[in-house]
Amino acid sequence: MKKVILRYGLYAGLGEFIFFVLVWLIIDITHISHKVQGMLGYVAILCPMVFVYLGIRYYRDRINNGSISFLQALKIGMLIIIIPAVSYSIIETVYVIYIDPHFYENIAKYDLEQYRKVLSPAQFATKLKEVNLQIKNLNNPLFNFIGMILTMAALGTIAAVISALLVFRRADRVYNAQNA
Repeated sequence: MKKVILRYGLYAGLGEFIFFVLVWLIIDITHISHKVQGMLGYVAILCPMVFVYLGIRYYRDRINNGSISFLQALKIGMLIIIIPAVSYSIIETVYVIYIDPHFYENIAKYDLEQYRKVLSPAQFATKLKEVNLQIKNLNNPLFNFIGMILTMAALGTIAAVISALLVFRRADRVYNAQNA
């Protein structure tokens, strides 16, 4: 099981890196809107999660004789998620701290423009203080790293649950299907 978790976790981690670089290049070349940038960012995070499904399925079919319980599948999926979560968190933290240190300020400028249109001056002042505190926190490498780990863990948990639901198969079903 360790080999499967490590292999598919590394595939997902490498996928996170490749998608991150591709999205970064697309944004840099095309200068697309912040809204589209956000959507592309989540796509870049979610696409490599296919390796969770593939890892669980590989374990079920090749190592566990075609059966796997839901909890066992979920456990394997959650363990696979650790590697891409850590790798993405490192990549993203390095990017926002060293490569583009104004990343969060640029997003905040866009968001504040939108808030200014719909909030009263008093509400906007409160929101401005809140956004400035968020920027300060997100520019802290440790806070940013932990925030990305938690984000990836949440998205990875969803991917692991969905994958476990799709892949789990009881041993008696496998036995009955082979003898039918």
